Amino acid sequence: MSEFSSKRLQFTPNWRASLLAVLLMPLVVSLGFWQLDRAEEKRLLQQLFEQRQLAEPAALETLDSQADLRYQPVTLRGKFLNEKQLLLDNRIYQGRFGYEIITPFQLAASDTIVLVNRGWLQGDISRRSLPEIKAITGETTLRAEVYVPQGDVMVLADERVAGWPRVMQSLDIEQLQPEFAQGLFPYSVRIKQDSAASYAPNWVVVNLQPEKHTGYAVQWFAMAVTLLVIGLLANTNLWSFIKRNKTEVT
Repeated sequence: MSEFSSKRLQFTPNWRASLLAVLLMPLVVSLGFWQLDRAEEKRLLQQLFEQRQLAEPAALETLDSQADLRYQPVTLRGKFLNEKQLLLDNRIYQGRFGYEIITPFQLAASDTIVLVNRGWLQGDISRRSLPEIKAITGETTLRAEVYVPQGDVMVLADERVAGWPRVMQSLDIEQLQPEFAQGLFPYSVRIKQDSAASYAPNWVVVNLQPEKHTGYAVQWFAMAVTLLVIGLLANTNLWSFIKRNKTEVT
């Protein structure tokens, strides 16, 4: 390049670099905005949880199942159906293998059965046996909160598809409905730790904090800026122009 041309900013097309930027730029920018949307969703979810914790618990049989019941505090009166225990598999808590214990609960005030998540119980990592689940007999009152799944969960094949107790990868209430003569409440509830029926509360409100999503968004936007700079350098003599002018200034 001549001395004259190096003093002027020129456009020198590089179709490979341009094609790379055109293909990748919309993707990384959209991923950045998607992460920002996810961060906002998590913030709203955390706020909803905190608001619901201050609300008075409602009797579960009075709830409208079509309403937004996420984290709704509830009371349940009835009895456990101890003969039909469900164990959610592959639940790791504090580095240990175990299960979340789900026990059906027959409401006293209606024919509805509610699946009560009692928390985490350590299991046999060799899988030769299932943990012994404490049976709760007689009529009892529970405090809990409604758990509404945030989305579909990919699972492996269930180890047991029939019989009781039953090991499952995830809780599919519609699939379980034929196992019960009465109707099932459409969501499970998570028992409060102060109950004699509870085990370790291993669940979390938000599986990824909003700040994490914001950080990922910054990374995607930084990648977009990097693509822009690469495209600019590849399609112009900007680097030579900067070096030339820097040398003249010094």
